[in-house]
Amino acid sequence: MSLRPPSRRNDRLSLFARGGYFPRRFKVVLHRAPDADLVQVTRAVMDVTRFGTAEAEYRMWEAHHRGRSLVLVTHLERAELFVEQFADRGRPASIEPE
Repeated sequence: MSLRPPSRRNDRLSLFARGGYFPRRFKVVLHRAPDADLVQVTRAVMDVTRFGTAEAEYRMWEAHHRGRSLVLVTHLERAELFVEQFADRGRPASIEPE
């Protein structure tokens, strides 16, 4: 017989395993910059997200014409990373709850 007591499952993990817990998700939104060069916007989207040319151009045109473009939906830490990377390239972006 073992001297160690049976291990207890972490409540959070067990909820996740049963499908009852899902981490919050956040939208990364690219905004239009009035003085932006459209080629540079496309290049920034490609560099940050690893989208192909067609997808990056679509996001660029959507942001240009509508004022904003939903880039992706992910967890908070990754969304913050994307916003910081866009800011490093001089592109306005924000995080919104899904």
